[in-house]
Amino acid sequence: MNRGWAWAFGLIALGALGIRCVQLDLRPMHNDEAVNAIRQAAAWSSEPYRYDPGEHHGPTLYYFSLIPIRLRGVPSFAALDEATLRLTPALAGVAMVLLLWPLRHALGAGATVAAAGFTALSPALVFYSRNFIHEMLLGLFTLLLGVAVWRYTSERRASWAVLAGVALGLMHATKETFVLPLGALAIAVAVVSRWEGGPGFLAQWRRTWNGRHVLWAAFAALVVSVTFYTSFFTHWRGPLDSILSYLPWLQRAAGDSPHIHPWYFYLERLLWFQRPRGPLWTEGLILVLACVAMGLALRGQGLGPTNRVLVRGVMIYTLTLTVFYTLIPYKTPWCLVGFWHGFVLLAGVGAARLACWLMPLTARALYAGLLTAGVVHLGWQCWQANFVRHSDWRNPYVYAQTVPDVLRMARRVLDLARGHADGPRMPVQVAVPNHGYWPLPWYWRSLERVGWYDRFPEAPWAPVVVAAAEWNVKLDERSGRRWVMTGLYELRPRVFLELYVELELWKRWLAQRTPPPDTAQP
Repeated sequence: MNRGWAWAFGLIALGALGIRCVQLDLRPMHNDEAVNAIRQAAAWSSEPYRYDPGEHHGPTLYYFSLIPIRLRGVPSFAALDEATLRLTPALAGVAMVLLLWPLRHALGAGATVAAAGFTALSPALVFYSRNFIHEMLLGLFTLLLGVAVWRYTSERRASWAVLAGVALGLMHATKETFVLPLGALAIAVAVVSRWEGGPGFLAQWRRTWNGRHVLWAAFAALVVSVTFYTSFFTHWRGPLDSILSYLPWLQRAAGDSPHIHPWYFYLERLLWFQRPRGPLWTEGLILVLACVAMGLALRGQGLGPTNRVLVRGVMIYTLTLTVFYTLIPYKTPWCLVGFWHGFVLLAGVGAARLACWLMPLTARALYAGLLTAGVVHLGWQCWQANFVRHSDWRNPYVYAQTVPDVLRMARRVLDLARGHADGPRMPVQVAVPNHGYWPLPWYWRSLERVGWYDRFPEAPWAPVVVAAAEWNVKLDERSGRRWVMTGLYELRPRVFLELYVELELWKRWLAQRTPPPDTAQP
């Protein structure tokens, strides 16, 4: 790769860093982000973190997030902010761009730079890089495993085998669904080995893999996984729980969950998504270019021997993982990160090969214009999805997203606590069905006496009460207290909460906010 391509790759990486790491606190915390943030407190506190096999996924997100927390000198959990938390997945998204560099000799200079550009700019990949969830870490470690396996098959060095084992251990310690990309990768290696090796592929397989190196890789994976699941050797039940976790997760995958969607759920969001009064969203350019690369891989033409093997492997992996995710009834949109990044890599190959094929100047100029227009459109969608419509239900990557209106209520209650005699110990009662009050526990983490209920309490007693609007509680006088309903707030699209404040507290709060008559402005 000449210096010009290297400079282009570096500029793309800087662009990926900028678009992922600026204004990370722009969007309100999602439910899952808030749950993860509260779990982060356990990894941060003096009490050792404990893996929960029923919820919350693996521990790598929490431990890696301690790095920016320490570097930024955050003094306490109450002082922790959204930008610091989201920095870990954001940097993981940048690392997914940088990890393409070791593939430059196999993919080619143009394909590597194009794949880096699409990775940096894909609206879906950018959006989920800016969420405090596990998906980008899983995507990063999966890519690391793929790169390490590829480099090992090319060089047969023990260091690449050990790195592959480390990546596998990190995948297992990140999210239970690691078995899906791992299975897709195993299928891809087997199919391509048979495809390229012919009848003697088993013998070729044995020659490619050194048994001792495989043992080292397995040992590295075991050490990494055990280290994280035991919370650095303080909780020895963690590894067992990581296996038992598949019991509840298999039930959810089979349909025991509210997140059940049709097979085309992911593809609709990626390729053709539009809601009333909303723009048309599509990353179809990436799919079209990926299809060009897959056509080349199937025909075996236009690709060098090394390039062909890698492209075929990525194609089999991507299609297999796509089938896995589309067939599983349980679907949340961030799960698309794994298979969509495979299409992004293929798109880089397709874009580069088309540029080489088109010899007439007019054809190249037309292609350059169309490609530029497509990239600009991707950039516009990326900007809209992450900085303009970041909480809009018409954004295809928004899913049960908290809307900004709830921040008004969160600030109001914190303001009331500052004016209350007990300060942060002011009692608050929150009643929303099915634990639907998240992410409020994150926003009210500085309050020490908040009660969370799935049903409205028969005898509310706190000076501040929050209730689901659907219950229409009309709280006025109960238990010798009087409350006033001070506002209706939207938590998520079409989910509203009512805020009740004890009358005397509300009067005092209003008096503190109202200037004396002689200083009031006309």
